[in-house]
Amino acid sequence: MLPLLLGLLTAGSDSVTGPWRASLDLAGGELRFSIVIEAEKARLCNGPSCEEFSGLRWKGDSLVLELADYAAAVTAVRQGDSLLGYYRNLGRRGPRTIPFRAARGAWLMRSQAPAVLGRWDAWFESGFSSSPRVLEFRASADGVTGAVISNSGDAGLFWGEAAGDSVAIAHFDGSFVYFLTGRLEGDTLRGEFHAGLRSRTPFVATRSSGKPHLTPPTAVTSADTTPFSFSFPDLEGRTVSSTDQRFAGKVLVVDIFGTWCPTCHDAAPTLVQLYRDFRRRGLEVVGVAFEATGDTAHDAGLVRRYRQKHGIDFPLLLGGISEQEVVSAALPQLVGFTAFPTTIFIGRDGRVRRIHAGFYGPATGKQHGALVAEFRGAVEALLAESGTQAD
Repeated sequence: MLPLLLGLLTAGSDSVTGPWRASLDLAGGELRFSIVIEAEKARLCNGPSCEEFSGLRWKGDSLVLELADYAAAVTAVRQGDSLLGYYRNLGRRGPRTIPFRAARGAWLMRSQAPAVLGRWDAWFESGFSSSPRVLEFRASADGVTGAVISNSGDAGLFWGEAAGDSVAIAHFDGSFVYFLTGRLEGDTLRGEFHAGLRSRTPFVATRSSGKPHLTPPTAVTSADTTPFSFSFPDLEGRTVSSTDQRFAGKVLVVDIFGTWCPTCHDAAPTLVQLYRDFRRRGLEVVGVAFEATGDTAHDAGLVRRYRQKHGIDFPLLLGGISEQEVVSAALPQLVGFTAFPTTIFIGRDGRVRRIHAGFYGPATGKQHGALVAEFRGAVEALLAESGTQAD
C-alpha cells in the first residue's frame, strides 16, 4: 500500500506534494489555513504553527487527510490544480460537514494595519446577553497572528491578515473551526466571530486599558468544603475512586478534559511534567474524560490515543458524554462548571484548594508561561503543607 501511495502522491503532473492554500467555506466567509503535503506525510498549518495529519491515504480517487485526535478528516478529489471536498468530524453535538477547497501555493498574508495590532477588550453579543473576550493581534513575518481569550482560556493560535482598517484571522485544527473578522470605526473595533459552518456572533471591542476584563480563571468554578469524591472506570473497565489507598494522604490534581478539546491537548504536557517532577514527593494526577459520543468503546479508543500522544502515565478515566449537565451530575460538588479543561487542586486532606477553569495555551505567549509557573507553585505549596513525604 505504501509504494502505491507514494506513487500517487509524487508521480509527475499528478503530484499533490507541496504547499496548498486551503480554506473552509463558512456561511460568513472563507476560513484560510495551509496544508503542506510531503512524500509520506502532511501538515496542517495556522501560520507558523503546524501539526501533522495523523495519516494520508487514497480512497478511490479521493485524498483523505486524517485528523484522528478528533475523529475527523479532510477528504478531497483532485481537479487540475485544485483540491475540492469537505471536512468532516464527529463533533460534540453530532457529525458536521463543511465544504473544503485548496489551490496550489502559499497564502500571501498582509500586516498593513498597525492601528489594529495590540490587545483589545471585547464583548461578544448573544441574544440578550454578552460575554467578555480579550483579542490579541500581533504582526508576524507572514501576516498577523493572534489569540481569542475568554474566561476559560484561549482557542489556539489564530492567523490571517490586517489591511487598511480591517482584520481577518482564523484557527482550524480539526476540532475548532473559528474565524474572526473586524473593522475599525474610530477607536472601536466591530466585527463577527464565526464558529463552525453557520454560527456568527457579533462583537464590539475597545483598546485594552490594562484593567482586568475577564473573570479570573480561579473564580469561575468552586466546590464545597467536604473531601472531594469521584468514582469512574478506567480504560480497562476497572473502577478508580477517590477513596483508593493510592490517593490517601497525597496531593491530588484532577483534570477534567475531553480528547475533542484542543485546549486540553495544550494543557496535557504541563500535567505530565508536574506528575513526573512531583510524584515522588506525594503528587497524584487523575484525568477524567468527558467525550463526544458516550459510547465507551469509541471514547476509550480516543482516550488511549490521547494517552499515547502525550506520554501520560497517570490514570485516565471515562466520565461520560461531554455536556455540562453530565459533568455536574457526575461531580455534584462542583459549582459553576463551564470549561474544558478544568483543573482541580486537592490537598492531602482531600479538600479542594483551587480550581482553574480552562487553560492559557502557547498562543497566549507570556500568559502561558505564567500559568505553568502558577500550577507548579500551587502543587509545591500543597506538598509543603505536610512535613512528611509520601512513599
